[in-house]
Amino acid sequence: MPHDAADFAAWVYRDFGHDFRQYRLGTLGRRLRHLCAGLHLDGLAALRDWLASDPRRIDYVVDQLCVPVSQLFREPGTLGELRRLVFPALSSFPAITVWHAGCAAGQEAYSMAILLDEAGLLPRSRIFASDISAGALAQAARGLVPAAQLGEAAPRHRASGGTGDLARHFTAQGDQMRLSRRLMSHISFVRHNLATDAVFCEANLILCCNVLIYFERPLQCRALELFSDSLVRGGHLCLGQRETPIGAGGRFAPMPGSRWIYRPTAQPRPPLVLPFPPPDERIP
Repeated sequence: MPHDAADFAAWVYRDFGHDFRQYRLGTLGRRLRHLCAGLHLDGLAALRDWLASDPRRIDYVVDQLCVPVSQLFREPGTLGELRRLVFPALSSFPAITVWHAGCAAGQEAYSMAILLDEAGLLPRSRIFASDISAGALAQAARGLVPAAQLGEAAPRHRASGGTGDLARHFTAQGDQMRLSRRLMSHISFVRHNLATDAVFCEANLILCCNVLIYFERPLQCRALELFSDSLVRGGHLCLGQRETPIGAGGRFAPMPGSRWIYRPTAQPRPPLVLPFPPPDERIP
């Protein structure tokens, strides 16, 4: 029976195909302890028995192991750089594909739809918002945001380069606000696992913000390889403010004038090779 996070991750992969083996063990262990406490189970052996007794519970376990951080106009400095440096390049494409990897509850994808709309680019844009969590995707597909959060997001919207009143993109529904159907029609929510799944789209822009920080170095490299293979010529990769494409084998170079946006290198891409011995696993 699994007695620690690594053993439990190996068992889940073997019996259910969900791969958490290269998630940071500290984060995974904390999520597992939180899950056991919420279910009133005495440790991972008991959690394994609970899950094995009804395999349909695996989706709930996966949902609980994911880090469900989602916020409208999170990291407005990054979004401002995208609007200033990347949107002019996107405007040259007749069709624009954006991939939001690790979208959680979808609020970052909503934010991108709003900014693209305000820049006049949304009519030719398709946003694919992906996550491993079926529960998070179901929540994201509702397009709902607590009304109080909308007011909190308004300053971040302006700091991102947004124009006009943020609330005009939403309609009231009880104590929540729903993103307009017109904007939602440009977002497709897709279940995708960066640890095991292949490329599924060709993207002009990929956003993967504050996801790699939860991965061990080999999984970071796999995700970066997927992004490199997914980007079209002239595409851009945007990472979170605590992340860099370390270990990507020279596949990405910083965009001039930006701290968080990268472009694929023009040189032939070498195979990804992990450094040995492994460096400090923290991402600057």
